[in-house]
Amino acid sequence: MNRRRLLAAVGTLGTASLAGCTLGYTGPTPRPDADAGEDFAELGFPSTICEEELRPNLIPAIDDPVFAADWSDPRIPERFRRTGGLTDDRQVVGIERGGVARAYPLAILRRNEVVNDTVGGPLLVTYCPLCRSGLVARREVDSEPTTFGVSGLLWKPPDAYAAASEADGDVFVAGEGLGEDPSIRNTGNLVLYDVATESRWSQLAARAICGPKTGTDFEILPSTVATWGEWKAEYPDTEVLLPPPISGTL
Repeated sequence: MNRRRLLAAVGTLGTASLAGCTLGYTGPTPRPDADAGEDFAELGFPSTICEEELRPNLIPAIDDPVFAADWSDPRIPERFRRTGGLTDDRQVVGIERGGVARAYPLAILRRNEVVNDTVGGPLLVTYCPLCRSGLVARREVDSEPTTFGVSGLLWKPPDAYAAASEADGDVFVAGEGLGEDPSIRNTGNLVLYDVATESRWSQLAARAICGPKTGTDFEILPSTVATWGEWKAEYPDTEVLLPPPISGTL
């Protein structure tokens, strides 16, 4: 079976069930190569994702992050204080690069979804609350730093390829109170766009699906999901992201 027919068959399976589908990875299913082109976008839902109008920054991505040792800053918004602030049992996404440790609280990522940072080089931290999926990658296009924003669009990639991303460690599951189902949910997933080319990037597929960079994969960087208490114990000198409006947004 040629690649086009194989991808079409997998796409039919991937779009048969929509919201609320839980991934189930049963084997080494290959993801499409870069030469699959825009055909790949058509295999997901909606198949017209490349024709949809961008709704940039309805969810404001963070592009000017500010860090501190904790959340004792009196400027922390009341909406975060009402839920207890940053207690030791709250989840964070942690990174360590070039001797610098940083934590990105899930409480912020649920609201802003994308953080453009620079630590040991350009860094991109993303989270999709609907899918409970996260991805940390190099924040570059054509080897040049760029800014990523939230497109305002959702796209469900074919299940097999989303599952392969999870199995390969490109994306990770995160969420407080996951219960008995600690897995990524392949529902409508975060679509990012890059300011440099306005290409659209699927978080779960970990690649560009529309625009000039179609078929380009994110360069994944190591990260850890932990509680704030666990992360502090491992990295006592860590910095932690402060929420907007302390951190600036697009």
